Amino acid sequence: MRTLLLEATDERIVVGHQASPSKPLEHRGERVLDTGFWAVWFLFKDQPFDVGRFYRPDGALTGYYADILEPVRWRDADPATLEPIVDLFLDLWISTTGQHAVLDEDEFEEAVSLGSLTPAQADHARKVLEELLEATEQGTFPPAVVRDFRL
Repeated sequence: MRTLLLEATDERIVVGHQASPSKPLEHRGERVLDTGFWAVWFLFKDQPFDVGRFYRPDGALTGYYADILEPVRWRDADPATLEPIVDLFLDLWISTTGQHAVLDEDEFEEAVSLGSLTPAQADHARKVLEELLEATEQGTFPPAVVRDFRL
């Protein structure tokens, strides 16, 4: 998969690529993520999430996908120093109208039961998800830089 670097600063890294999910995602009966869709991902320094904007092949925005992560880190504005991203399994889909759904709870619970996540990581993931859900309901998540981005 070819990834395009769109922006790199001390605060964020933005990349774009064509999506190739393991399975399509439907939200309220609408296909919102599938192979051939495009994604623009935002990584925020020291934040425990990333956020992707997803577009159909015709360019229509379908919504936002957030991964719950260990805090993301890199040095200065150098994307080559990006430390390995640690995904904590829980994800959040947010439609363009603000409706949302928690995703991959079954994968999260399996990772917890198998010991793939430490109790501290599991607690961290649950706390971050709760914070993102609250911010989504208040209309402050995704961050404005993500909501206002234009191709």
